[in-house]
Amino acid sequence: MMNKIDIFYADDDEDDLMFFNEAIEKISREIKTKITLHIHRNGEKLIENIRKHKDAKGVLFLDINMPFKTGFQLLEEIRTEPEIKLFPVVMYSTSSNQDNIDKSKSLGANFYIVKPYSFNNLMDILSNFITMDWQNHQPEKNNFLYKG
Repeated sequence: MMNKIDIFYADDDEDDLMFFNEAIEKISREIKTKITLHIHRNGEKLIENIRKHKDAKGVLFLDINMPFKTGFQLLEEIRTEPEIKLFPVVMYSTSSNQDNIDKSKSLGANFYIVKPYSFNNLMDILSNFITMDWQNHQPEKNNFLYKG
């Protein structure tokens, strides 16, 4: 296990941010690994922050509906930036709308997750993604929508 992980989370919902932060802190204690959570309430500084930490083991959880830029716009920008275009991006939304899932896939997201309602589900999801081997991960049609 790496001894430092950077997790980026872009979302403007305060409850979701709090929930996510609590889960990350708990996982960090359980796996005895320092996890730095970079929270972005809109996409303004997200790209430059990923660029700054691109060499760390990390993953971005990206909400679709945010002020200033949507998750789709941010995903498109990340995938066209040469130095960060391979950074793992997980679309993380309350929407289970098939069009959003398809669009996320076509724009190059690694996974799509419908936000869980229970803290334990969130813990399970985050634990899986934090420990995933992103270097060798290939998104597949049948596992793009993450079902846990």
